Amino acid sequence: MVNPTLAAPPEPGAQAEDRLRQQVDRLSRVSARAQERVTLILEADALQQDKVSPHAGLIRHRRGRLHEVSIPANKVTALLNALPSSVLARFPYPHQAVAVTGQGVAITGAADMQSLGNSAAGIKIGVIDLGFGSLSTSQASGDLPPTGPNLSITDYTGTGTGGTNHGTNVAEIVHDMAPGASLYLAKIANEVQLGQALDDMTAAGVKVINHSVAWYGAAFYDGTGSICDIANSADTQGAQWVNAMGNSRLKHYLGTFADSNADLRHEFATGQDYNTINLTAGSAVSLILNWNAYPITTIDYDLYLYNGPPDSGGVVVASSLNRQSGNRSTYYPYPYEALDYTPTSSGTFYIVVKKVNSSQANLPLTLFSTGPDLVTRTTASSILQPADCAKVIGVGAVDLNDNAGSFSSEGPTTDGRPKPEIAAPNGVQTSLSSAFWGTSAASPHATGAAALMLAANPGMTPAQLRAALPAAVKDVSTAGFDYRTGSGRISLDADGDGLNRDTELVYGTSPTLADTDGDGLTDSQEIDLYATSPTLADSDSDGLSDGEEVLVYATNPNQSNKGDLAPKGQPDGIMNVADLLILTRFVGQLDVPSPQESILGDINNDSVLDVRDILQLRQQLGY
Repeated sequence: MVNPTLAAPPEPGAQAEDRLRQQVDRLSRVSARAQERVTLILEADALQQDKVSPHAGLIRHRRGRLHEVSIPANKVTALLNALPSSVLARFPYPHQAVAVTGQGVAITGAADMQSLGNSAAGIKIGVIDLGFGSLSTSQASGDLPPTGPNLSITDYTGTGTGGTNHGTNVAEIVHDMAPGASLYLAKIANEVQLGQALDDMTAAGVKVINHSVAWYGAAFYDGTGSICDIANSADTQGAQWVNAMGNSRLKHYLGTFADSNADLRHEFATGQDYNTINLTAGSAVSLILNWNAYPITTIDYDLYLYNGPPDSGGVVVASSLNRQSGNRSTYYPYPYEALDYTPTSSGTFYIVVKKVNSSQANLPLTLFSTGPDLVTRTTASSILQPADCAKVIGVGAVDLNDNAGSFSSEGPTTDGRPKPEIAAPNGVQTSLSSAFWGTSAASPHATGAAALMLAANPGMTPAQLRAALPAAVKDVSTAGFDYRTGSGRISLDADGDGLNRDTELVYGTSPTLADTDGDGLTDSQEIDLYATSPTLADSDSDGLSDGEEVLVYATNPNQSNKGDLAPKGQPDGIMNVADLLILTRFVGQLDVPSPQESILGDINNDSVLDVRDILQLRQQLGY
């Protein structure tokens, strides 16, 4: 009897939203995801960290009675049981953004993960770019968070954080994909600033870095050189670098120096010792030549641009003549030439690569344009740095219909390694652009996806992330890996059932429910293991769910067991008079049927064993 002078102790067990319990149960059933952290809201007048710590929980934020808790899925039930009934537990409320949102959020499956409470909260993402113009406009529209805990920006250039709005567009896509993540923005203008930005970000705890910038000239696009030294070092500092492949598929040439007529000029095609490019008056272009003699060389090639055919009146309008050979005082050690030119009139211009003398070796060389396409070009290995680096995730571009972008740089690297790892959407809308094109737009989709994966698996290392992200894709091009889309376009598995978003759409299953039909088998088990319907709980319509047949009774979920009662307790899958006799004993109450037998003996599905079942079974047996 309760002492009337004392208040009754609170009843144990928090109130909990049903969809929370269902999702936690589903996650807990899958060993690979049982320790995945989920975010829930606890409504309570007071809640201290010591109440959630024993269950590996963390109170991340508070507002009035609302407490946001991060906790492993397989610890949620124990936490709820330990809390008083005055506490209410739920997922964050469903919500819909009214600001402009990139279409890639739905296509990649990020929206599914967000609907399950994963917004990448707690993950820090870095965006290293060349300018963040119109940042305040984007913040005012709600497309980026205000400057503060969720967004910081550093100018490493000394010119202010503005300029091009390229970085702002990139940051918006990252934020759309991972709205709960904290963004660290950095404006840089050279590789020294690039390295400093990386070091500062990793010191602050950034785990994923997006760089939608392509670098030329530091190496032969084979994963070596100073740019790769910087980007690869993110891995040792605990962060994953994600990089745009570049938009240079049609702006690239790769070949080995050839000079059949001994005029010292490289033949871009048989009998053609020049390349051409169509330039527009007033539009600047840079041309970059590299040859495979890094890190330093005495092999000397030069680069020239003519305003007409070199042998028919064309005049050199720009050139790059680094001296990789000759006097030490003028020696330039890197196998690299670059020229910049702004034409005063439009027309066809001619590019010439020339040896200093005939004794120079014939080496593989690359030529890139930063402006118009090259007329003689090589699409293969048009990758730029640091997408070519070994520990960087290179991202190609596909449109909203999963067609590879004609501009999107291809792999492999010049040393033969497969690139890109993945592809992601471009041509998406931001608040500043009606269609933000290029691998610059694709890369932040991948960055956001990586952050969502890390939020779901906080212990994931960069190496594990580099393996996991290419596995969460839809194959959209040549079957298997290809050099334009890598393993495929990002398609996240939000519900952890082993099927990515696009596969779920094909089968009509829910991307946010691991077991769409609620039969106890995950969607992937039904499709890949048992060939049952993932949208019908009872594929053979025998009254037993597919899960019961597989997990409890070890019967065939694709073959009806209705009427199969003999031998009693061990049905043999054969329908004959023995089954009829057992059913008769059940109806006559001479034997008590088990729950399974009550279902299998109910031939007419009226939930009662009676003479009508006997008559129907007799008819089926031909009596």
